[in-house]
Amino acid sequence: MHLQNEKGFTLVEMLIAFMVFCMLASFYPLAIKTIASHNDVEQRNQRLEWEVFLSQLKKEARVSDQITVSADKLLIEKNGETILYEKYGSILRRRVNYTGHETLLQNVTNVRFFKITGGFGIHVQDLDQVEYGANIRSFISTEGK
Repeated sequence: MHLQNEKGFTLVEMLIAFMVFCMLASFYPLAIKTIASHNDVEQRNQRLEWEVFLSQLKKEARVSDQITVSADKLLIEKNGETILYEKYGSILRRRVNYTGHETLLQNVTNVRFFKITGGFGIHVQDLDQVEYGANIRSFISTEGK
């Protein structure tokens, strides 16, 4: 005697379920690659942000009247204005005459300015522990603290 209402998996149902599983599993490497490339894009953006910031800082240092360097701040005086570069939270900001809040670099953990012969240096570390640094020469003497 054969029962018509037996419940259970047939071979066809098992093959369909296995096919769906294989299709979903085939997207796993693509998802991992997408997540990994997102970090690469973030690093490239951070590097580009650094290059733009450094270019602007070099230009400002060249046309300045006086530069004062301390470990955590850079003070540039030009045309009667005082321009302050300092770390604020996780950003490096620029303030003119101690007012305003222009964000120059984001995701920063450490910023250090130091005096060198003929200019000053800057060392920055970001949240991913990547370090950036540069020495900037100016035509005027720098004061150190």
